[in-house]
Amino acid sequence: MRLGRRKQTTDASPALRLYYASDIHGTEVLWRKLLAAARVYRAGVLVMGGDVTGKVVVPLIELDGGYEFELFGRREQVDSEVQLDAAEQRIRANGMYPHRMSMEEANRVAALSTEERERWFAEVMLHTFDRWLALAAERLAGTDVRCFLMPGNDDPPGVDASIERADRVEACDGRIVEFDGHAMLSLGYSNRTPFESPRELDEQELYNRIDALAQTLDEPSRAIFNLHVPPYDSGLDTAAELDHDLSVVMAGSEPKMIPVGSAAVRELIERYQPLLGLHGHIHESAGATRIGRTLCINPGSDYHTGRISGCLVQLRADKVTHQFVTG
Repeated sequence: MRLGRRKQTTDASPALRLYYASDIHGTEVLWRKLLAAARVYRAGVLVMGGDVTGKVVVPLIELDGGYEFELFGRREQVDSEVQLDAAEQRIRANGMYPHRMSMEEANRVAALSTEERERWFAEVMLHTFDRWLALAAERLAGTDVRCFLMPGNDDPPGVDASIERADRVEACDGRIVEFDGHAMLSLGYSNRTPFESPRELDEQELYNRIDALAQTLDEPSRAIFNLHVPPYDSGLDTAAELDHDLSVVMAGSEPKMIPVGSAAVRELIERYQPLLGLHGHIHESAGATRIGRTLCINPGSDYHTGRISGCLVQLRADKVTHQFVTG
């Protein structure tokens, strides 16, 4: 009988580390944490999966040498630049956009039509968003880190042009990008929601758009499907049912929870069986599951707490492992 070491079959090549997060909704501290993940987790690829921008501008009205603003129903006044800076940081930390303005400008904005006010909000939001992209260029300068960003269903149309212009952030929505022998297919649209958000599609159109991209893949089995909306009834898409007034439907004393993900996304994952599915959209359904051979993950989102929910993925050829991380 001969004794010896069993032949090693494990691929010794280094794994690619990819950090994924989604749904930060305008919270600047979480954008900074996303960029820091390259260093903290030694990740060579960063992916932000959509719903990046916020929805609320907080006016800081100039009055008598100071500024007055309202946050969470409480009216506050600050009298120094230091206090003003601190107030703006607090507003940004809660996913909102501070905007210094005179009373005359505030009255002018209040008198705008709904469409005009939406354009004004987009200008304020994009000013902050462009500053985020400039920060990414600064933080990632001199590194080989690739940072991919796509809008989600809640993000307005104007962000696309800003992403395309960015120096160190790469647009990926509606296209395929490649790194380390893997192809990543991305789409930030969702199926229909009760909220009528800016980027929603009927299931058939969602299917057609993803399928058109997937048909161009050379090796679907090694691909990554970066799709903002999770697959239907996967455990990654469970949310409270809403009625026509957007009120939560109750089952006894508890909210009635239902799957709200995309049937098209599930069907395409079952058909193409990519290596990995990256999903967000449903904040309260963090987790990982297998659909056939495909590992699908949703790190969830607690953006209002100042903590970023992410997932560190290690890719090596046709193998993938993951670890959920919060920072």
